[in-house]
Amino acid sequence: MRHHSFLSIAAVILLAACATDPTTPPENSTFPLTASVSETGRCTASVMGRNYESNGKIRGDLPPRFTGTLSDREYHGLGCIVDNPAGEGDLTIVFSGNRFGQPLAVGTYQVVTEILGGSPLLRANVAFRSSSIEAERLATFDGGRGTVVVDSVANGGRRIRVDADVFFFARRVF
Repeated sequence: MRHHSFLSIAAVILLAACATDPTTPPENSTFPLTASVSETGRCTASVMGRNYESNGKIRGDLPPRFTGTLSDREYHGLGCIVDNPAGEGDLTIVFSGNRFGQPLAVGTYQVVTEILGGSPLLRANVAFRSSSIEAERLATFDGGRGTVVVDSVANGGRRIRVDADVFFFARRVF
């Protein structure tokens, strides 16, 4: 009985030691993602050799200025359904800070794994799901290459450009 308990404890310790951080990509498992969302509502995304696009399928903060819509949160963002002959995709961009009733702040945003309450300003999380890519979702990560750039255009609208590395993000314990 004593050996059985020892073996059980050893197995649990071994499994815990083998567990990796699900929010950090393993080596050589990142993919470049480029995307844009225009003040006219046009969305594009390119990842893993596939290109997606749509017009007018945005939810959340809406064009032309992407004015914040959440009054009681420390974040805001948008989602965009994009199409490809192989399937549909969903691009989401979440920005740190509360911009309720204000246009999206112009600047260069550092990409992170998650936007949490109290996240520093000028941080963004980018995620992408697709019916043609077998993954829970692709997402940016802390320390990853890339940025989200928000520019102001002549009419006061905003143009969003994403150029970042993503990985197969999944929340799991082991």
